[in-house]
Amino acid sequence: MKTQHTILSLVTVLLFVQLASGQDFVNLDFEQATIAPTPVGGGTYPADPAQAFPDWTVGYGVVMHNDLSLGSPATVLMGPSFPNFVNYTPLQGSYSVLLQFFYLNGNWAGYMPSLSQTGLVPADAQSISLLVSSGTPPSAAVVTMNGVNIPLISVSGGRLAGDISAYAGSVAQLKISTPDSDDWLYFDDVQFSSSSVPEPSSYSLMIVCGLLLGWRMKLPPPMRVHR
Repeated sequence: MKTQHTILSLVTVLLFVQLASGQDFVNLDFEQATIAPTPVGGGTYPADPAQAFPDWTVGYGVVMHNDLSLGSPATVLMGPSFPNFVNYTPLQGSYSVLLQFFYLNGNWAGYMPSLSQTGLVPADAQSISLLVSSGTPPSAAVVTMNGVNIPLISVSGGRLAGDISAYAGSVAQLKISTPDSDDWLYFDDVQFSSSSVPEPSSYSLMIVCGLLLGWRMKLPPPMRVHR
């Protein structure tokens, strides 16, 4: 009896430690979807959030699979093949996410489509980034940690990145949403990284220097004047 009590106590302590330390963020590439494939030319509306976005909490709006909303805020799982509309093939892997924002009766407050998840931020994390469709500006995405906005910049590899070093090693709520505008956000492959985000001014300077270097290399060689 005493042995059973000791084992039960140890199990309780281990569970408490696990809960206190937090669970790692999961399904950051959205490949864990278990939803049934859609037929060619068809979609799923409404879709089961637990099947489309396991481990994520879906915010306001409808949930769909391989479909587009015509006027309601929506969180849409795209993939693995979507022949209905152009420009929505998966950014990587089999699935990507589309957040569609629409004004409702001229109002936006509380009507933002979003995905959120609470987990343990890696202890060495300096930045967070997400893969976005080509040409997506930083203003098209809203990333928050515990409700605090994380400023984003465009970085190499078609990604938007922000500094989350203040949350390294802690349990925090990550939320990805759209701004209060007509922007839609198509994204995938959320990553934590031990690399820091370059300062916007420094990153801009690097781009300008790269452009100037490329322009200089294209110039014809200078003419030699013989006297």
